[in-house]
Amino acid sequence: MIKLYPINTGSCGGCDVEIRAAVCASADMTWVDTPQEADALVLTGPLTAPSRPALLALLQETGNTPLLAIGRCAIDGFPFGKGGVKDMPQLKVRIQLEGCPPTTEEITEAIRKGVRRKLERREV
Repeated sequence: MIKLYPINTGSCGGCDVEIRAAVCASADMTWVDTPQEADALVLTGPLTAPSRPALLALLQETGNTPLLAIGRCAIDGFPFGKGGVKDMPQLKVRIQLEGCPPTTEEITEAIRKGVRRKLERREV
């Protein structure tokens, strides 16, 4: 089971709806209550100035948990201007999925690809 933790840093909600649809339609994905339980952190929305310190602290706390940037605003802040993960090169982002919003199918594939290596190590 792929365990996901959502992080919304100010999105319009479009990507969040598609991500929730992808998780609900997938027998191998579920939400968890804390980021420490997650196989991946799913980021939506531009990285606003107030959200950056909290995101950096969370990433430091969760260690090697993959960060998946879903949607254009999470990647480069579009259409809101600047503020995506591209503005923070120190972040290790496993997947950057374009779209406004991406389709449910694209999201499902990206999540599976983004956590595949972690799950393979866990099964060994």
